[in-house]
Amino acid sequence: MSDLRIALCGVGDVGHYAIRGILSRSDMTLCGVQTFTPDKAGKDAAELIGWELCGTIVTTSPDDVLAQRPDALLYCGKSRSYEPVLPYLRAGVDVAYLGIPELLHPPSCPPEILGPIEEAALTGGASIVYGGIDPGFTTQLLPLVLSAVTERIDHLTLYEVRDYDPLPLWRLNDLGLGVMDTSSSRFHRAGVLERTWGSSLRGLADVFGCPDLHVEEFRETLRCTETFDVPAKRVEAGAIAAIRFGVTGTVGGTERLRIEHVNRLRRDIGEQWRHEQGYGVEIRGIPDYDLHLSLRDPAGKQDRPALFGTAMYNVNLLPALIAAEPGIRTPFELAVAGCRNVGGAHQDDNWTISPHLHARQAGG
Repeated sequence: MSDLRIALCGVGDVGHYAIRGILSRSDMTLCGVQTFTPDKAGKDAAELIGWELCGTIVTTSPDDVLAQRPDALLYCGKSRSYEPVLPYLRAGVDVAYLGIPELLHPPSCPPEILGPIEEAALTGGASIVYGGIDPGFTTQLLPLVLSAVTERIDHLTLYEVRDYDPLPLWRLNDLGLGVMDTSSSRFHRAGVLERTWGSSLRGLADVFGCPDLHVEEFRETLRCTETFDVPAKRVEAGAIAAIRFGVTGTVGGTERLRIEHVNRLRRDIGEQWRHEQGYGVEIRGIPDYDLHLSLRDPAGKQDRPALFGTAMYNVNLLPALIAAEPGIRTPFELAVAGCRNVGGAHQDDNWTISPHLHARQAGG
């Protein structure tokens, strides 16, 4: 495929990196960009990241984007939202989607979510896939690839370790980091972890041939003993400064699968937990495997390099998604996806962190 016409919906943290990712591919044209932020409308899309102008003007209107006749849409809008992608699916536009990770395992996806998405996709003859990095690539394709050289899996652990001190205030509150009380933190509500990562375990269980999986959540917290500052706030002594959480999958009463996250506001807190930052796959079986994936921005500016990976997984799987059959697809079906920009021209950008964090650092 050449000169694929790609649209983008949502130009927040991941969307900024999706812009540069699409513009970096010689076989893609960024033909339209929809924003939910009126202040960004009317600007050239490349202007948002400090690149040379590309001629694509950002709009708040999905009709304006559809008028450009895109082959596919990369959705980086609000999570837990699917309504904005329905007009695109009904118009026959394939969608790489960051929104509701339950789509990673369609058989267990709640019908009130699955039904409208599937109806829209089949009506338009379009395909849709959830393309996150975690959940998504590191909880689906990475362990599947490693399992190909495994005789037997007794226990599989997938993990993320990340210092979250650069995050904006709303995100820290969402995770329950830097707070005394987690009652208003979404990630501490029963069922949220299962909804977010349970589909990854169920998808793996299906491809591994053990569909009778029981999924449970777990959470642990550690509190700091002294006051310290992160860019978004002051963390008072006694506040939660590190969390370990995730989901486990048991088969026949024995834990076989686990997804675990360790997130800190300071490196020296919770040192007894996993400490090296990045993503990983651990297989205990025959043989044992330990695979650790480190991420870094070569320019040294981005404290959250997973933004690159999240955007680029969605960008790079677009050709396979466009070629796929209509309906809800999974990463296992679109595994033939990879980078198509080897040794290409490089432009630096001037966008590094969320506008929420910029405002905090400026005293706003």
